[in-house]
Amino acid sequence: MKKALIIILALICLLGLVGCDPGVKTLDEGELLENTVKIELFYYENTNPKLINLNSKKTPSFDFSKATFIAALDESLFEDVVKDIAKQECLIFGNALNEPIGKAIILYQNNGNMIVLCSCVYKKENAPTKYYGECNIFDENGMFIEHIGRVGSDYVDTLEAQYFENNT
Repeated sequence: MKKALIIILALICLLGLVGCDPGVKTLDEGELLENTVKIELFYYENTNPKLINLNSKKTPSFDFSKATFIAALDESLFEDVVKDIAKQECLIFGNALNEPIGKAIILYQNNGNMIVLCSCVYKKENAPTKYYGECNIFDENGMFIEHIGRVGSDYVDTLEAQYFENNT
C-alpha cells in the first residue's frame, strides 16, 4: 500500500511540475519569407505598461503615434533575419503587455498585417526591474490579431546589433 501511495504522490507532483511549463510556438519560416515585404526597427513609447489577461475583453494594441522610426532593413538581409526569427521559440502564457514597449522590430506582411517583436528591460521608481519580450500580430490599423508568445528580454537588441547597426 505504501508503494502505491508513493507512486501516486510522485505522479501528482510530476503532473504539477509539467503542467506549469508553458508551451512554445514558433513562426513559420516559409510563410515569413513569402509574406514579409518590409522590416523596420522602431522605438515604442509605452509609458504605462501593464500585463493584461488575454482571456478578458482587453487586448494589446499598437498606436502608431507612439512609434518612432529608427531604421529600415535592407531587403538583402530579409532571409537571414526571417530565419533567425523563425528559430526563436515563443513561450505561451495567458497574458501579454497592453502595448509594445521599447525597441520593436516590425515585419510588414503582404496582407497588411504586422508581426511586432518587442523587448526591453525597464525599471519604475520604487519597483522591481521588469523584463519583457513579446511577439504579437496586429492589422494595418494597430488592432490586435494574435499573441504568438514571449521572447527574451534582449532579443530585439540582439537582432538590432546583428542586422541593423551596420545598415542604418
